[in-house]
Amino acid sequence: MTTTSQNLASPPRRDRLSRRQRQAVLVLHIVSAVGWIGVDFALLPLVITGLTTDDGPTAAAAYRAVAIFVPWTIPALSLLIVSTGVLLGLGTKWGLIRHWWVTVKLVISLILTTLVFASLLPAVRDLEVTAATTGDEVRAALGDPTMFLYPPVVSSLMLMTALVLSVKKPWGRRRSR
Repeated sequence: MTTTSQNLASPPRRDRLSRRQRQAVLVLHIVSAVGWIGVDFALLPLVITGLTTDDGPTAAAAYRAVAIFVPWTIPALSLLIVSTGVLLGLGTKWGLIRHWWVTVKLVISLILTTLVFASLLPAVRDLEVTAATTGDEVRAALGDPTMFLYPPVVSSLMLMTALVLSVKKPWGRRRSR
């Protein structure tokens, strides 16, 4: 029995997502990023209210809302952004580290996701507010309540930077070494 060279050749490798797959993953990627920015925009007034109100029950309610909202939304959205971004990088012509703008977006996503699990979630888990009578009492119970101001500001700015990079695609290709 003879084998032809066609039989010995491995099947063609399919590194790319199909058009339909790429569009589905891209939609998930965009929805997760827009969703995270939306969560940040919703958290910001809650945190500002908790920081500025003199009414204890209002301040406590604002921080309770943060404690309810954050653990369900931000970890899921951060993991979805990273996973869909990696899928798009590996399954499209852009690659993960082939172009500077993609690499920077990947780094932004990884930094934000790391911060979510290393800093934000532990802080939210430790968030205990009482039915204090004044906003100052609630803030004193929290230790440093201003730390809850940074996540929505920093992550929304970084996510909007990633958005601009996706649209502009600056810097071109990375050089091969």
